[in-house]
Amino acid sequence: MTKLTTASYVKITLIIVLGLLILGSIGFGGCSAMRFGMLGGTEMGSANVDAASVKNLSVKWASGAVNIDVVDEGDVIELVETAPRGMTKAQQMRWSVNGDTLSIDYGTWFSCFALGRKDLQVRIPKSYAQNLGAVEIDGASGDYDVNGLGCETLKLKLASGDVDGQHLQADELRVDVASGQLDVEGRFADRVDVRTASGQTRIVCREACPKTIDADIASGSVSVAVPESSGFTARIEKASGRFSSSFSLSQNGNVYTSGDGSASINARLASGEFRIDASN
Repeated sequence: MTKLTTASYVKITLIIVLGLLILGSIGFGGCSAMRFGMLGGTEMGSANVDAASVKNLSVKWASGAVNIDVVDEGDVIELVETAPRGMTKAQQMRWSVNGDTLSIDYGTWFSCFALGRKDLQVRIPKSYAQNLGAVEIDGASGDYDVNGLGCETLKLKLASGDVDGQHLQADELRVDVASGQLDVEGRFADRVDVRTASGQTRIVCREACPKTIDADIASGSVSVAVPESSGFTARIEKASGRFSSSFSLSQNGNVYTSGDGSASINARLASGEFRIDASN
C-alpha cells in the first residue's frame, strides 16, 4: 500500500470539505435545493425563442423531467412547460435572453411547493444546437436528458435524480454531482472535470482521450472510459477507496502509465471508487 505524504492528507481533507460544499451548494434535491435568481425582467411560460439570438444556454430546474433535444429544421428554440395540473401565471417558469444567453428557471418557491413536479422540453434546431458556446444544466431533482448538443463548455450539476447525455460534443465537460446517477457519452477533446459527493458517475469519451481528466471524489463511484488506444499518465491519491482499470498499466507508486502517457489524469479520493476503462 502506498504511504500517503502530509501533502496528500491535506488534499484528501480538502476533498472531504469539497464534498460537503457540493452538498451545500447543490442541495439535497427538490424545492429545498433551489437557487432562485430570476425575478424581474423575464418572460413566463412556454415560448418560441429566436435561435439566431442564442449562443449560450442555462437551465435551472427544481423538480421534474428536463429534455433537451435537437430537431432537424427550424429557426426557433421551443420551450414547452407542462405540469400535472393547471398552472397560474405566477406558477409558470421564467426565461430571458440577456446578450446571447438564454436562461430558463423553474420559477418561484411558491410554484415549487404548490406544484412540485413540472416538466420542460427544449427543442433546438440542429444547425444551432451543434454550435453553442456555454451550456449549463443545474438540476435539483428529477430526470434530465441532454442529447446531440455541440458546445465549447458543458456543465452538468445534479443534486439528486438522473442525468443521461448522449451524442454530445464539448471542448470541456464539467460535472458536479451531490447524489444520484449521471451517465454521459460523447467527444470531450480538451478537459473533463468531475466533482462528486456521492452517487454514480459514468463518462464515456468517444474518438479521443481528453488531454486532461481531473476527479475529486468524496464518496460514490466514478468511471471514465477512453478509447483503447489512449496513452495516459494517472496520478491517484486516496485516503480510502479503490482505483481500478481495464488497461494494462505500469505502476510507480501512485502513478500509473498507459501507452505513451500523453494525457494527464488526476484523481483524489476520500472514499469510493475511481475506474478507467476502454470505450468500445
